[in-house]
Amino acid sequence: METNKLILACLITLCSLPVAAQVKLGIEAGANLSNYITDSHSNPSDSKNMKVGFQAGLTVDYEFQNHLMLMSGLFFVRKGGNLKLGENYYGKDGINAYYRYPDVEVKMNYLQIPVKLGYNFHINDKLSLIPNVGLYAAYGFNAGESDLQMVGDGKLIHAGWKPLDGYGNTSDQAIRGFNHWDVGATAGIKAVIGKHYTISFDYNIGLNKAQSTYGLRNSTFQLSVGYRCLLYTSPSPRDPKTSR
Repeated sequence: METNKLILACLITLCSLPVAAQVKLGIEAGANLSNYITDSHSNPSDSKNMKVGFQAGLTVDYEFQNHLMLMSGLFFVRKGGNLKLGENYYGKDGINAYYRYPDVEVKMNYLQIPVKLGYNFHINDKLSLIPNVGLYAAYGFNAGESDLQMVGDGKLIHAGWKPLDGYGNTSDQAIRGFNHWDVGATAGIKAVIGKHYTISFDYNIGLNKAQSTYGLRNSTFQLSVGYRCLLYTSPSPRDPKTSR
Protein backbone atom coordinates (compact mmCIF):
# COMPACT_ATOMS: atom_id res chain seq x y z
CA MET A 1 0.00 0.00 0.00
CA GLU A 2 2.81 2.42 0.90
CA THR A 3 4.58 1.57 -2.36
CA ASN A 4 1.44 2.41 -4.37
CA LYS A 5 1.15 5.78 -2.60
CA LEU A 6 4.78 6.59 -3.38
CA ILE A 7 4.32 5.72 -7.08
CA LEU A 8 1.16 7.89 -7.24
CA ALA A 9 2.99 10.82 -5.62
CA CYS A 10 5.82 10.50 -8.16
CA LEU A 11 3.34 10.52 -11.08
CA ILE A 12 1.55 13.62 -9.74
CA THR A 13 4.86 15.42 -9.32
CA LEU A 14 5.97 14.55 -12.86
CA CYS A 15 2.71 15.83 -14.34
CA SER A 16 3.27 19.24 -12.70
CA LEU A 17 6.83 19.70 -14.00
CA PRO A 18 7.63 22.36 -16.63
CA VAL A 19 8.09 21.17 -20.19
CA ALA A 20 11.60 22.55 -20.79
CA ALA A 21 14.35 20.20 -19.70
CA GLN A 22 17.97 19.24 -20.10
CA VAL A 23 18.82 15.61 -20.74
CA LYS A 24 22.22 14.40 -19.56
CA LEU A 25 23.72 10.99 -20.28
CA GLY A 26 26.48 9.49 -18.17
CA ILE A 27 28.38 6.41 -17.10
CA GLU A 28 29.02 5.33 -13.50
CA ALA A 29 30.92 2.54 -11.79
CA GLY A 30 31.85 1.76 -8.23
CA ALA A 31 31.77 -0.58 -5.26
CA ASN A 32 29.02 -1.58 -2.84
CA LEU A 33 28.52 -3.24 0.53
CA SER A 34 25.47 -5.49 0.77
CA ASN A 35 23.80 -7.89 3.17
CA TYR A 36 20.34 -9.13 4.08
CA ILE A 37 17.88 -7.97 6.69
CA THR A 38 15.23 -10.40 7.86
CA ASP A 39 11.64 -10.20 9.09
CA SER A 40 11.77 -13.76 10.42
CA HIS A 41 11.83 -14.39 14.18
CA SER A 42 11.05 -18.10 14.26
CA ASN A 43 14.14 -19.06 12.30
CA PRO A 44 16.44 -16.02 12.34
CA SER A 45 19.47 -15.57 10.13
CA ASP A 46 22.63 -13.70 11.07
CA SER A 47 23.52 -11.48 8.13
CA LYS A 48 25.75 -8.90 9.81
CA ASN A 49 28.74 -9.82 7.65
CA MET A 50 28.52 -7.55 4.61
CA LYS A 51 29.80 -8.62 1.21
CA VAL A 52 31.76 -6.39 -1.15
CA GLY A 53 30.27 -6.10 -4.64
CA PHE A 54 30.28 -3.67 -7.53
CA GLN A 55 28.01 -1.87 -10.00
CA ALA A 56 28.42 -0.25 -13.40
CA GLY A 57 26.04 1.25 -15.89
CA LEU A 58 24.49 4.17 -17.75
CA THR A 59 22.65 7.11 -16.20
CA VAL A 60 20.03 9.41 -17.72
CA ASP A 61 19.18 12.64 -15.86
CA TYR A 62 16.38 15.04 -16.82
CA GLU A 63 16.65 18.48 -15.22
CA PHE A 64 13.61 20.72 -15.48
CA GLN A 65 13.43 24.52 -15.32
CA ASN A 66 12.76 24.60 -11.59
CA HIS A 67 15.80 22.32 -10.94
CA LEU A 68 13.67 19.29 -10.13
CA MET A 69 15.19 16.18 -11.67
CA LEU A 70 14.00 12.81 -12.92
CA MET A 71 16.89 10.33 -12.68
CA SER A 72 17.14 6.83 -14.12
CA GLY A 73 19.51 4.45 -15.86
CA LEU A 74 20.46 0.81 -16.30
CA PHE A 75 23.03 -0.92 -14.09
CA PHE A 76 24.70 -4.27 -13.65
CA VAL A 77 24.91 -4.88 -9.88
CA ARG A 78 26.64 -7.68 -7.96
CA LYS A 79 25.32 -8.00 -4.41
CA GLY A 80 24.75 -10.66 -1.77
CA GLY A 81 25.78 -11.48 1.77
CA ASN A 82 26.96 -14.12 4.23
CA LEU A 83 24.29 -15.89 6.26
CA LYS A 84 24.26 -18.09 9.34
CA LEU A 85 21.17 -20.26 9.02
CA GLY A 86 19.63 -22.31 11.79
CA GLU A 87 18.46 -25.90 11.77
CA ASN A 88 16.75 -27.02 8.56
CA TYR A 89 14.83 -30.15 7.67
CA TYR A 90 16.45 -31.99 4.77
CA GLY A 91 15.01 -35.18 3.29
CA LYS A 92 17.16 -37.12 0.85
CA ASP A 93 17.02 -40.68 -0.48
CA GLY A 94 14.27 -41.57 1.99
CA ILE A 95 16.35 -40.47 5.00
CA ASN A 96 15.14 -37.63 7.21
CA ALA A 97 17.80 -35.45 8.80
CA TYR A 98 18.40 -32.01 10.26
CA TYR A 99 21.27 -29.86 9.12
CA ARG A 100 22.72 -26.56 10.28
CA TYR A 101 24.37 -24.01 7.97
CA PRO A 102 26.96 -21.96 9.91
CA ASP A 103 28.19 -20.02 6.85
CA VAL A 104 26.23 -19.58 3.63
CA GLU A 105 27.64 -17.28 0.96
CA VAL A 106 25.28 -15.58 -1.48
CA LYS A 107 26.43 -13.90 -4.72
CA MET A 108 23.75 -12.49 -7.03
CA ASN A 109 23.98 -10.60 -10.32
CA TYR A 110 21.20 -8.13 -11.18
CA LEU A 111 20.16 -5.79 -13.97
CA GLN A 112 18.72 -2.82 -12.09
CA ILE A 113 16.67 0.21 -13.16
CA PRO A 114 16.14 3.04 -10.65
CA VAL A 115 13.56 5.81 -11.05
CA LYS A 116 14.26 8.72 -8.73
CA LEU A 117 13.19 12.31 -8.10
CA GLY A 118 15.89 14.79 -7.11
CA TYR A 119 16.59 18.48 -6.72
CA ASN A 120 19.71 20.17 -8.10
CA PHE A 121 21.28 22.58 -5.60
CA HIS A 122 23.79 24.70 -7.54
CA ILE A 123 26.39 25.51 -4.90
CA ASN A 124 28.64 27.37 -7.37
CA ASP A 125 29.84 27.10 -10.97
CA LYS A 126 31.94 24.03 -10.17
CA LEU A 127 29.78 22.11 -7.68
CA SER A 128 26.18 20.90 -7.54
CA LEU A 129 24.54 18.58 -5.00
CA ILE A 130 21.52 16.48 -5.94
CA PRO A 131 19.68 14.65 -3.11
CA ASN A 132 17.23 12.09 -4.50
CA VAL A 133 14.68 9.42 -3.53
CA GLY A 134 12.77 6.85 -5.52
CA LEU A 135 12.21 3.21 -6.37
CA TYR A 136 14.16 0.53 -8.19
CA ALA A 137 13.41 -2.76 -9.92
CA ALA A 138 16.10 -5.41 -10.42
CA TYR A 139 16.11 -8.79 -12.11
CA GLY A 140 18.50 -11.50 -10.91
CA PHE A 141 19.54 -13.13 -14.17
CA ASN A 142 22.49 -15.07 -12.83
CA ALA A 143 24.03 -16.17 -9.55
CA GLY A 144 27.63 -17.24 -9.37
CA GLU A 145 28.45 -20.46 -7.53
CA SER A 146 28.76 -19.66 -3.82
CA ASP A 147 30.32 -21.44 -0.86
CA LEU A 148 28.21 -23.24 1.73
CA GLN A 149 29.09 -24.91 5.03
CA MET A 150 26.76 -27.60 6.35
CA VAL A 151 26.86 -29.48 9.67
CA GLY A 152 25.04 -32.80 9.83
CA ASP A 153 25.66 -35.96 11.88
CA GLY A 154 28.50 -34.11 13.62
CA LYS A 155 30.38 -33.51 10.38
CA LEU A 156 31.27 -30.21 8.69
CA ILE A 157 30.74 -30.35 4.95
CA HIS A 158 31.87 -27.74 2.43
CA ALA A 159 29.78 -27.51 -0.73
CA GLY A 160 29.00 -25.20 -3.63
CA TRP A 161 25.54 -23.97 -4.49
CA LYS A 162 23.71 -21.52 -6.77
CA PRO A 163 21.37 -19.21 -4.82
CA LEU A 164 18.74 -19.02 -7.59
CA ASP A 165 18.48 -22.83 -7.64
CA GLY A 166 18.59 -23.39 -3.88
CA TYR A 167 20.32 -26.28 -2.16
CA GLY A 168 18.81 -29.72 -1.58
CA ASN A 169 16.51 -32.04 -3.41
CA THR A 170 13.56 -30.77 -5.44
CA SER A 171 10.78 -32.19 -3.23
CA ASP A 172 11.93 -30.67 0.05
CA GLN A 173 14.78 -28.21 -0.34
CA ALA A 174 17.07 -27.51 2.59
CA ILE A 175 17.53 -23.94 1.35
CA ARG A 176 14.95 -22.69 -1.10
CA GLY A 177 16.09 -20.66 -4.09
CA PHE A 178 16.24 -16.87 -4.10
CA ASN A 179 13.70 -14.86 -6.10
CA HIS A 180 14.67 -13.41 -9.47
CA TRP A 181 12.93 -10.07 -8.85
CA ASP A 182 14.04 -7.48 -6.33
CA VAL A 183 11.93 -4.33 -5.95
CA GLY A 184 12.80 -1.67 -3.40
CA ALA A 185 13.29 1.93 -2.33
CA THR A 186 16.39 4.01 -2.88
CA ALA A 187 17.75 7.28 -1.48
CA GLY A 188 21.04 9.04 -2.09
CA ILE A 189 22.98 12.11 -3.06
CA LYS A 190 24.99 12.92 -6.19
CA ALA A 191 27.74 15.52 -6.38
CA VAL A 192 28.51 17.03 -9.81
CA ILE A 193 32.02 18.51 -10.04
CA GLY A 194 33.09 20.71 -12.92
CA LYS A 195 29.75 20.04 -14.69
CA HIS A 196 30.85 16.60 -15.89
CA TYR A 197 32.36 14.49 -13.09
CA THR A 198 30.04 12.78 -10.59
CA ILE A 199 30.29 11.08 -7.21
CA SER A 200 27.16 9.24 -6.04
CA PHE A 201 26.25 7.62 -2.74
CA ASP A 202 23.04 5.56 -2.54
CA TYR A 203 21.26 3.25 -0.14
CA ASN A 204 18.88 0.61 -1.53
CA ILE A 205 16.52 -1.50 0.57
CA GLY A 206 14.32 -4.27 -0.81
CA LEU A 207 10.57 -4.04 -0.30
CA ASN A 208 9.88 -7.60 -1.41
CA LYS A 209 11.49 -10.76 -0.06
CA ALA A 210 14.63 -11.93 -1.82
CA GLN A 211 14.18 -15.35 -0.17
CA SER A 212 10.80 -16.34 1.27
CA THR A 213 11.75 -18.98 3.87
CA TYR A 214 13.75 -16.57 6.02
CA GLY A 215 12.05 -13.33 4.97
CA LEU A 216 15.32 -11.93 3.61
CA ARG A 217 15.41 -8.48 2.00
CA ASN A 218 18.35 -6.85 0.22
CA SER A 219 20.20 -3.97 1.87
CA THR A 220 22.93 -2.26 -0.18
CA PHE A 221 25.20 0.79 0.20
CA GLN A 222 26.66 2.00 -3.12
CA LEU A 223 29.48 4.44 -3.92
CA SER A 224 30.08 5.32 -7.58
CA VAL A 225 32.11 7.76 -9.66
CA GLY A 226 31.25 8.76 -13.18
CA TYR A 227 31.21 11.18 -16.09
CA ARG A 228 28.21 12.76 -17.78
CA CYS A 229 27.59 15.13 -20.67
CA LEU A 230 24.72 17.19 -22.05
CA LEU A 231 22.74 15.17 -24.56
CA TYR A 232 19.79 17.43 -25.34
CA THR A 233 18.16 20.71 -24.27
CA SER A 234 14.49 21.22 -25.05
CA PRO A 235 13.45 24.84 -25.66
CA SER A 236 11.35 26.71 -23.13
CA PRO A 237 7.75 27.49 -24.12
CA ARG A 238 8.67 31.17 -23.58
CA ASP A 239 11.80 30.92 -25.75
CA PRO A 240 11.51 33.62 -28.47
CA LYS A 241 12.95 31.19 -31.01
CA THR A 242 9.90 28.97 -30.64
CA SER A 243 7.43 31.87 -31.05
CA ARG A 244 8.64 32.94 -34.48
